Amino acid sequence: MIGSPLLIAEKARERLRAAVRTLRGEQSPEGLLVHTGDIPDPADLVITACEVNEAHGTGTLIRRMFTDWSSIVSVRTHNFYDGGQNFGAAAFCLPLASGSRVEVSSTVQIYMRGAKVRRALCIPYLPGEAIVSLALKELHGMPLCTYVMDDKNVAAEGISDELMEELLARSDLRLVIGPEMRDAYEKKYGMKFWVVPPLVSEEVIRTSLAPVPAEGEPRRGVLLGNIWGQRWLDLLRRTFRGTGQEVDWYCNIKDPKMLNFDRVEMEQDGIRLMDPVPESELPETLGRYSYAVIPTDPLDGASPAAVEAIARFSLPSRIPTLMVTSQLPMLVVGNAATSAAGFVERFQLGEVVPWEPHKVLSAIQRLLNPLTQRQIRERALALGPSFSARNSGDWLWRSLEIGAPCDMRYEMLLPPISEELAGAGTGAQ
Repeated sequence: MIGSPLLIAEKARERLRAAVRTLRGEQSPEGLLVHTGDIPDPADLVITACEVNEAHGTGTLIRRMFTDWSSIVSVRTHNFYDGGQNFGAAAFCLPLASGSRVEVSSTVQIYMRGAKVRRALCIPYLPGEAIVSLALKELHGMPLCTYVMDDKNVAAEGISDELMEELLARSDLRLVIGPEMRDAYEKKYGMKFWVVPPLVSEEVIRTSLAPVPAEGEPRRGVLLGNIWGQRWLDLLRRTFRGTGQEVDWYCNIKDPKMLNFDRVEMEQDGIRLMDPVPESELPETLGRYSYAVIPTDPLDGASPAAVEAIARFSLPSRIPTLMVTSQLPMLVVGNAATSAAGFVERFQLGEVVPWEPHKVLSAIQRLLNPLTQRQIRERALALGPSFSARNSGDWLWRSLEIGAPCDMRYEMLLPPISEELAGAGTGAQ
């Protein structure tokens, strides 16, 4: 959800090279030291790997959850999006966040200017976020919540077992983005995790049934959000090429440089890249389409480990967004063991098929059936309020205060699969 693993890896290498040049005295540290805004007192810290903005799912979700920024200091360890930050009463990027905890603590103290740290939320992606959070915990002893949105430990490398285990053990509340990630992390670390799924701004949640497109209207599909990997885009083009199906792709980034493609050739394959759409316009824009396409990984070992980890464990924020803003039937193309597939199957919101053109075409035809359209849209309408981000930031802070969910709204929505099966078995007797 942070962004393309390949783009992030290159940005991290650039930052490391810049840090080395600074240490050698070859350049000013100004490119590393970024600080904006006045520090609130007391301060609530949100610690992330990169800028909080709407170019990636993690930034979008944070902004939706914390609409009141007046007490928040946004601390990041890298710049992946050219410093574009639009969150927090104050924000800064730590230089050399992977340094020693003493160095990190000293730097944070300078930036915080003596303000009291009341509580902190860590969203770990790289080692720096864990190191910063642990340093702050040692220094201030504040309540710490760790919210894992992207796996960089179980299926993908990034954060060592030792560092991750320490971060989780020192956390007063542990959250994950979806049930697949909860199962994996609980199994590995033997600690309790709670699910908070991607949530959506209440203002764009439909409160009435979306109309089914009339007969004779163009039956175009829509793809919302970023595609995390060149292979996914290549598979998408190859699968839709020559099928006669057309898909409009609304990427979060107007010109996704992490992917290689020719717009004209891609459009000939049936995939048309559109300009990003503001969240407020999503209901109207998505209402023009008949179904949504959700590309995900085949999980066949041919994709980078980081990409497979995203597919396997990270519930894409665009799926709840599509569900509540448009109620569109969803076509997940990829492996059925992915988080995206699990969500769509759990709530019966569409179909899951492999990367095979004839199976994709058959699934699209089934999704275009008027009865199927209406049934899926009715389910989405009923689910919509449960995915509202309204008061979710307060829910997180209140839960952190007691070290457990202050209410079970998300656990009831996304219980462990074993509990669902047990409940189904009980009901059948």
